[in-house]
Amino acid sequence: MTGLTLLTVSQVAEILQVSQETVVRRFQKVKGVIDLGTSETRSKRRYRVLRIPVAVVEAHLVKLGGATVKVQIPERADRRRKSPLWEDRAIRNLAKAGLQNGVTIEDKASKVAYRRIGERARLLTSVPENRWADICWYSEEE
Repeated sequence: MTGLTLLTVSQVAEILQVSQETVVRRFQKVKGVIDLGTSETRSKRRYRVLRIPVAVVEAHLVKLGGATVKVQIPERADRRRKSPLWEDRAIRNLAKAGLQNGVTIEDKASKVAYRRIGERARLLTSVPENRWADICWYSEEE
């Protein structure tokens, strides 16, 4: 990425492994952080929408740790709107991934792989998405 890379509060929370509230508290008044939220009025509570430059996060980590740090920006999952065709899209994406990895329907191992993917995907729905990278899958053969 070129230019100024801005991170959301949830991305910074994932990088620092802290809550989003902690990120807002630590970065709300830091120079360079962009606040896109609303100001507080007598009848309305303040609403914060922060965009935090990668350089600000790196500087914060240097201040805490004392060593130069390069922040790895977490990958964002494709966001899709709720759609009646979501299942069709998911099937096509899985088929495409299978083809790219040499999975065919003829062999038994491929059928097992697709079944395992479906079961594990179903299990992931009960885990917060920001914790998916922490999950380690073990197969029955191990």
